[in-house]
Amino acid sequence: MTKHMTDKYHNYSSFYFILKTLISVVFWMFTLIIFSNTTTTDNNVRFTPIIPTIYIHGYGGVFNSTEHMIQAAEKSGAAKKTLIARVAADGKVSYSGTWDFTQKNPIIQVLFENNTAEIPAEAKWLNTIVEHLKSAYAISEFNLVSHSMGGPVTLYWALHERTSSSPTLKKFVPIAGPFDGVIYIDDSPNTNSLASNGKPKIQDDAYRRYYQYRMRFPSETHILNIYGNLEDGTNSDSLVTNVSAQSLAYLLKKHVASYQELMIKGASAQHSQLHNNSEVNRAVIKFLWNR
Repeated sequence: MTKHMTDKYHNYSSFYFILKTLISVVFWMFTLIIFSNTTTTDNNVRFTPIIPTIYIHGYGGVFNSTEHMIQAAEKSGAAKKTLIARVAADGKVSYSGTWDFTQKNPIIQVLFENNTAEIPAEAKWLNTIVEHLKSAYAISEFNLVSHSMGGPVTLYWALHERTSSSPTLKKFVPIAGPFDGVIYIDDSPNTNSLASNGKPKIQDDAYRRYYQYRMRFPSETHILNIYGNLEDGTNSDSLVTNVSAQSLAYLLKKHVASYQELMIKGASAQHSQLHNNSEVNRAVIKFLWNR
């Protein structure tokens, strides 16, 4: 090999060595960027989890029953609505919107066409949606925000519809949940009371069944129970007494990962105003996404 050819060979070798080094550096920089916000599972597989939050309305609820809360979450930059799940009267679910695999905290807004259905029926429909999220998008955990009867619906789902293979309910925020009666139906202001251990003095049939099956509720769940007090002497939000809302603690407080309560006071704590309340919005956003 001549000196000219030798020099040319070395030049090419140096060029390819530098190119290979640059490619390697770029590759590892790209890898670090991709996994900079990941979590590590027990088997050391790293991934960025997608944790959706389901919003469900209460008895007689409509689009606006949860829309203001969803808009507040979007405005905060913490989450974004990606799907609306519409449940027909026969239980069939149709979806509108586009699932975004780059959105870490997607929101699914649930609308029941039969918005006065019984709790077991709505719990079954909720399960259909949860299972769809699992099969279609490989979701392993989710959060849920409910208003009014949506709270007992979620509780019933957890106790009777959820299975060992269901996605984990990571965080649960019931707002104005009537867990032990509703005013004008089977409760009245200042009639019931809580013992020092949180046990309600008067328990309706549904509450006694909840208690019977309470240990089925997922122990991994973190709960923020929000309820309203008009401070008008009724100790209620006009429809749900504080005792009824707080009775959830006796069922689950010692069983779940964490349990906390937030009382909203004043005129804006009225039952139907709680899902339009800025204090509620801030508390929900902080609890779910630490924003």
